[in-house]
Amino acid sequence: MHEVKEKRWHPLFQEWVIISETTSQRPWSGEVVSVKLEEAPTYDAQCYLCPGNVRAKGDKNPDYQLPFSIFNDFPSIAFGSFEVDNEHVPPFSMAVPAGGICKVLIYHRNHRFTLAHFSDSEFLEVINLWQNEYETLSQNSALANILIFENKGKVIGVSNLHPHGQLYATDFVPPKIATIAASFTATFENEGKYLLQEILKFEINEQSRIVLENEHWVVMVPYFAQYSYETWIVPKRFFQHIGHLLPNEKQSLAQIYLAILNKYDRLFGFSLPNITTLYNAPLQDGKKFKVTHFQFFIRFTPPLRDAEKLKYLAGFETGGGNIINPLAPENAARILREC
Repeated sequence: MHEVKEKRWHPLFQEWVIISETTSQRPWSGEVVSVKLEEAPTYDAQCYLCPGNVRAKGDKNPDYQLPFSIFNDFPSIAFGSFEVDNEHVPPFSMAVPAGGICKVLIYHRNHRFTLAHFSDSEFLEVINLWQNEYETLSQNSALANILIFENKGKVIGVSNLHPHGQLYATDFVPPKIATIAASFTATFENEGKYLLQEILKFEINEQSRIVLENEHWVVMVPYFAQYSYETWIVPKRFFQHIGHLLPNEKQSLAQIYLAILNKYDRLFGFSLPNITTLYNAPLQDGKKFKVTHFQFFIRFTPPLRDAEKLKYLAGFETGGGNIINPLAPENAARILREC
């Protein structure tokens, strides 16, 4: 089989990704990851997210049956009268308040579950929560962006294994989101085309990087994937954010989302650690982008390159900025299709 060693341009992130399968063949004497197959309880009296439990700052969770949200007890960003020291700032730098809202999205009352355990109907309730949170917060004129995400697995630093996601609504557009939005706008203004729709058409025709497909959605390993088993869920219809989902699209999203999660869990024989990001359009136009050109998609970035090795961003990647993927996306898609 041909060994891939090349640079591939990432048209959304506007950077080169290096695909180099040689790196996966290097002798390895470094740290290995051991994912223990532990049987968690269905209820944990020490868990801050289980129903009826009291959280760190004294609030009590309801005996909930459906997904719901709470404000993060220890938010990274918040609105309020926070003092900023601008007297001891180096030249050409500055400090401003980091305004926003941090929420925890609790997905299920069963402490043992991951999303891969959910039924279609249970996952539909999660999608409804995503929609409701986005639609409510998008009415807040102080906010510029809403990022919904899930951190899953101890190896990426998750402190609570109860099934949950998070939401950061910020008074600024994070740089990665702004770059994606600018890429979408530049393609439309220069070519009259929607960037991700054009990529999707090509991939459907090519088929080599398609993992799953149904009536409304495609799961693909992007040609310019930065992580070995990275996949994207891309809608066949163009729309800007989770709030635009139609009922039949929600149903088929639940099915294909759960299907790729179960493939991930079969990949190495354990529940795969993962970072999931829902890319919604920013809430307002920027200097270099318009929100109407943005296309919603979901990105999965599992941090493992194989069953025992994490993908570390070491010297060249951290210092230089170009990520090296040790597995060709075409090979990753074939492996996932067979799971």
